[in-house]
Parts: sequence; structure tokens; C-alpha cells
Amino acid sequence: MPYKVEIANTKSNNEFLQKLPKEILPEFAKRLNILGVKPYLGRSVEGPISAYIYAFPLNHMNKVYNFLVSYKINENKEIITITDFGKTIINYS
Repeated sequence: MPYKVEIANTKSNNEFLQKLPKEILPEFAKRLNILGVKPYLGRSVEGPISAYIYAFPLNHMNKVYNFLVSYKINENKEIITITDFGKTIINYS
């Protein structure tokens, strides 16, 4: 049974999602839901706050959006919580 994927309700996460082009949201959601099936797809990072990091690109209107997602896994409840987002954009012609 796949894990449930949730996004932490934070100001930075909400602002990040609102600024994304609406056309890429379905593919973006699809990539996040892959984590529900493969929760250890990302790489583990140790630090003050241990987390997993998952990166993926999306192409849209002559731009490559490279997304970085940090998440935590609650194995007991089978929930993945997206804690933070990041992105870089590369323009091409």
C-alpha cells in the first residue's frame, strides 16, 4: 500500500506552490506522488534536521525547472511529509 504524501502547511510552501505556473501543477503533483510508491527514492541527508532530498526536472515553455524537495517519512503511519521546496530555472531557446 502506498504512503500518503502530504505537504506541510507553511507560509513558504504555500507561497512556493502559488508561484508555480498552473500548467505544470499536474506533472508536479504526479512527481510528488511517486514518493508515495517509492518513499526511499530520495537520498537521506543527516544534519540538524535529518530529512530525505528528492530532485527532479520539469520542462515548460523553453525553461527547465529543477525542483528540490525535502521530506520526512513516518513509517508507522505510512505518511510522507514534504517539508520544503526549492527550484532553479534554466532558460533555453
